[in-house]
Amino acid sequence: MKMNKIRAFFYIIFFLGIAQLSVAQTALESLVGAEKAFAKMSEETNTKNAFVHFLSDSSIIFRPGPVSGKATWEAAEADNDLLSWKPTFADIAAAGDLGYTTGPFEYKAGRTDEKPAGTGHYVSVWKKEKDGTWKVALDIGIGHPPAPEKQFATSTIAPKAVIQKQGANAAVELMQTDLTFCEQQNKNGLSVYKQWLSSEAKIYRPGEAPYDTKETIQPFLSATDKQFTFQPVRADIAASGDLGYVYGGGSVAIKQGENVKNMDINYLRIWKKEGGHSWKIVLDLVTVIKR
Repeated sequence: MKMNKIRAFFYIIFFLGIAQLSVAQTALESLVGAEKAFAKMSEETNTKNAFVHFLSDSSIIFRPGPVSGKATWEAAEADNDLLSWKPTFADIAAAGDLGYTTGPFEYKAGRTDEKPAGTGHYVSVWKKEKDGTWKVALDIGIGHPPAPEKQFATSTIAPKAVIQKQGANAAVELMQTDLTFCEQQNKNGLSVYKQWLSSEAKIYRPGEAPYDTKETIQPFLSATDKQFTFQPVRADIAASGDLGYVYGGGSVAIKQGENVKNMDINYLRIWKKEGGHSWKIVLDLVTVIKR
């Protein structure tokens, strides 16, 4: 009798896991669909229309620091520029309520221009509204020269719901995790990343194509010419407690011979609780604030 109860327990856990993956997969497909619809509207109408439609009322963009995304775009004038992009990577929480997409973008000052005025990579954090629609909660990107395009992929680390605090305290643990990382990194430098990075981590820095393999990340973490200082501002987390993000500010000191150049920065850090246990950085992006 006892053995039968044990077996029944594991069957329940197994089928709950299958159901969880099914929910996440369906939500991921709808998330990617929303991203593609966002890009399509930008190309078929204009950049302003697309952002006003797809940004949430509480969205954040950076101009140069964090500001209300919806209000900023509503106040902007629609012009003849063309911002085009496509997702090449996406991931989602087990609850299917929070996810992110990233990929290359291209900007043309005139829609019929032959060559782009700028290229780079974007990151959009998406959150599901109460009515089930996807809206962008945060949008940010880096500029860099054109890089070889990659095939679309999704995370190889399966989403897994974990127990978490609800309500106003839902993001406290993640905020504390990011703060601990910031304190360690601020004190000891880039090498600290090694113990915090996910196996599928991506690091985005201005002027460079994303570091998204061990071969490209390792030289970056070994560099000694830059010292970053981070200060978190806000965190948000999925209802399933396995995926969340933190954004904030800080500075970077860059050695240039005998001189040091100091610049203010914004950052976005996306965290995933791999295996339901340890928070790991899956995406780390820094932009420089130009004065």
